[in-house]
Amino acid sequence: MAVKAKTKRISPKQRAKSHILVERSFGKQSDTKPIAAVERALQVLSAFRIAPRLTLSELSTRTGLFKSTLLRILATLERHGYVTRLSDGQYRVGGVIYELGSSYAASFDLSEIIKPALADLSRLTGESSAFYVRAGTQRQCVFRVQSSQAVRHVIDAGQIIDLDGAATSQLLRRYENTAARPSASVDYATLCISTSGIGDSQTASVGAPIFDTSGFAGVLNVSGPVSRFNTQVASSCLAVLALVARRVSTSLGGFQA
Repeated sequence: MAVKAKTKRISPKQRAKSHILVERSFGKQSDTKPIAAVERALQVLSAFRIAPRLTLSELSTRTGLFKSTLLRILATLERHGYVTRLSDGQYRVGGVIYELGSSYAASFDLSEIIKPALADLSRLTGESSAFYVRAGTQRQCVFRVQSSQAVRHVIDAGQIIDLDGAATSQLLRRYENTAARPSASVDYATLCISTSGIGDSQTASVGAPIFDTSGFAGVLNVSGPVSRFNTQVASSCLAVLALVARRVSTSLGGFQA
C-alpha cells in the first residue's frame, strides 16, 4: 500500500554518522581547518556576485570586515588582477575573473561532477542512484549507477519515464518554474523528499534538488525496493543524499551569495 510522501526527520546522531561517511568518501579529513586569510579574500570576491560594482563601505557591510582589513585584501587582489579600483573609488572584479569564468565554461562537463557523486551515493547507501531532469511532461534519467544487490530498482540512463507522485517527480514539479537558489545556510535535508510505494508500489526513494548558477538543475535520487527501504534505511539514505547533494550544488555554484 502506498505510504504518504513526507520528509524524513534525521536525528543529530544519524546526521553526524552520515557526515563522517561522506567526508571519508570525498577524501577529506574531518579536522581540516580552513585558512582564514583565504576565506576573507573569497568573501570579498563573493560580494560581487550580487552587485557588479561596490564601494569600500558596501563591501564592509556585505562581508562584515573592517575597512582597514578590506583595503589590504583589495590591494592584494588588485595586484594579481582579481579586482580593479575605478576612478570614482568603487571596485569591480578584474579581468582574471573573466578569464577564469571563460575557462570554466569551456571545460565544464556536468558528468564529471554528477557521475562521481552517484558512485559515492550507491557505495554509501548500497542502493541505486540517479540524476533526473524534466523532459516536458515526463522525466528523464540522465545518469545512473545501479545497486550491486541482487534485488534492486532498475532504470537505464537515458530512459524517459512519466512523472508520478514519487520523490523525484515531486521535486521536478516543485522547482520547474523557479530559478531561485537556496541560501548557503540552508539545512539541505529540509529540501529533500522521501517516498515509499508511490508511483511504483514496490519502490521507495529519496530525492534532493540540485542547483547551479542558473537555478534548479535537476534531482539526485536514491531508490530501492520497499521491502529493504524501511524507515531507518530511508532516513540514513536521506541524510547521506543531503550531504552529497550539497557538495554537488556547491561545485555547480548553486547557492546564493
